[in-house]
Amino acid sequence: MLSHDEQSAFEESIARVRALAVHALQRTGTAEGAVAFTAQLHHSLDTVATQSAAAGPVPDCTAGCAHCCHVRVEATEPEVFRIALHLVAEGVGSVDAATARLRQHVAQADANTARQPCGFLVEDRCSIYSVRPGACRKAHSLSVHHCATLAPLIPQNLRLLLDAEALMAGTAQAYQAVQLPASAHELNAAVLAALTDASALGRWYQADAAALKPARESNAS
Repeated sequence: MLSHDEQSAFEESIARVRALAVHALQRTGTAEGAVAFTAQLHHSLDTVATQSAAAGPVPDCTAGCAHCCHVRVEATEPEVFRIALHLVAEGVGSVDAATARLRQHVAQADANTARQPCGFLVEDRCSIYSVRPGACRKAHSLSVHHCATLAPLIPQNLRLLLDAEALMAGTAQAYQAVQLPASAHELNAAVLAALTDASALGRWYQADAAALKPARESNAS
């Protein structure tokens, strides 16, 4: 639990990030520009993680250690569209391969398959590493043993988590302040929706909070 002073500092950090992000988002002008801005958040998260590791303690995570890639991951709309646009830029082959894996993941999730791998995990490596969402960038463990044994609590660096949460919360609030939805969606289903609905990006930019809902959900609401 945070002390009063720590909570105040945390809230001030969120407010600073929000103010800077609102100013930047107001100058983007296009849906693609608004999506591209989330790269600034991801760069800041990577910087926080690097600085945190340098100061210690060092995370026990290594390439190919994919335990955290078997749990539910959430991403905001701009993060989802960043991934979708990245795959589209890579070409039809990348889109088709990703779409097939994501469909399989969503089908297994509907069948309540436990701890299935993320649809973007290929040979224990993240296939969208450069555009992975903030939730993945802040994820870390100080003990791979705890991860491997599915321990209920994973030891983590509190300072890293707080700095990352402030960046993510402030950025999400900034998107919402300029009337762009930035709520949490299950990663696989959301990217699948973005890849299979050509109207999703435009509807999001018109403040449609249901832009990434699967068709059956949108029709029911």
